[in-house]
Amino acid sequence: MFEDLKSIRFFTQTKISSMNRNLLALIFTFISFHLFAQPGMYFNISGGYGAPALQQTQQGITFEPTSTDPAESIIVPLINQNISDSADMRYKTNLYQGYTSGGALNLVVGYFINPYVGFEIGFSTLLAQKIHGSSTFDGPFSLGKNVTINTTTWSYGITMSPGIRLHACRPDAKVVPYGRFALSLPFWGRTIHELDIQSKNFFNQGRPARAQVRAETQSIFSIGFNGSIGVGYNITKWVRIFGEVAAQYLFVRSGQTALTRYDLTFDGETNSTLDEYKTFSKVTKFVDKLDENSNTTLFGKKRNYTNEPQTNEFVDESKPREELRRAANFSAFGGMIGLAFTIDNKLLKKKKNKQPVPVHQ
Repeated sequence: MFEDLKSIRFFTQTKISSMNRNLLALIFTFISFHLFAQPGMYFNISGGYGAPALQQTQQGITFEPTSTDPAESIIVPLINQNISDSADMRYKTNLYQGYTSGGALNLVVGYFINPYVGFEIGFSTLLAQKIHGSSTFDGPFSLGKNVTINTTTWSYGITMSPGIRLHACRPDAKVVPYGRFALSLPFWGRTIHELDIQSKNFFNQGRPARAQVRAETQSIFSIGFNGSIGVGYNITKWVRIFGEVAAQYLFVRSGQTALTRYDLTFDGETNSTLDEYKTFSKVTKFVDKLDENSNTTLFGKKRNYTNEPQTNEFVDESKPREELRRAANFSAFGGMIGLAFTIDNKLLKKKKNKQPVPVHQ
């Protein structure tokens, strides 16, 4: 019987000792967790370079005039071409350079709910390169033959990106591989088109003329997504340097285009003609559907040049011209480097709970 009691005591002590070791290991893990990877806020600042996505798409557009009235222009893809009958060799070539070519700056604010998962909101802006295209063709009577249009276009704006960030490492690791996924929500910006139109035989008078035009396009609500994978290195507990490869899928839908410049040079004299035109000629509104009630000449409505009473026979010159909506391709990939700054909850709690030292009189 005494031998049985000894066996029970030995078994119990062994079991308690094993439980204590497991408990100590659990406590040590818990303490390490909070010492080395306390959840909290973080701020990321980064910069880099982007390029259009790999798909071969014509990302730019331009406006091809058919008369001196801007409302008579048509929207065409931006390409390089010379299709004039006087050309030694006629040709057309595509332009694949997109609006996302150039530098980028990012600012991210987020919060880690645990050492591995964080939610964030980012803001990015483009330092985009300008896209150039040239077109030479035989125009209508008012422009004459061998007309050249040199187009320069670029875009600027700010995109908001709410998303999630995942860390794939131990809480106390020096090297931090990570991935992130976010929505792309452009909420401010413009796309600019500057056209330099040169005619050598204006109205078949044998005299040159030049028009300098600037158009600004605003977008409407558009949504895409972006993501990145990267590696960071903890310089200190609060500062990390990182590098990443990022990609974005985004098409920005056009809302309205307005002319902000229309200078005409003839016989060496330059004049602004913008105020000579009504809203129909200066503003284009993009819509998803056109029909016979739309403010367009596509279905037989006529221009009201003589201010006749407004009827369904005429377009409304006081309102924007309506065109089918376009979408500009802002898909891209690129590389970024930056710094991440972390403020953990433990530090914030210490500051919050800090009590003033009483002063004894």
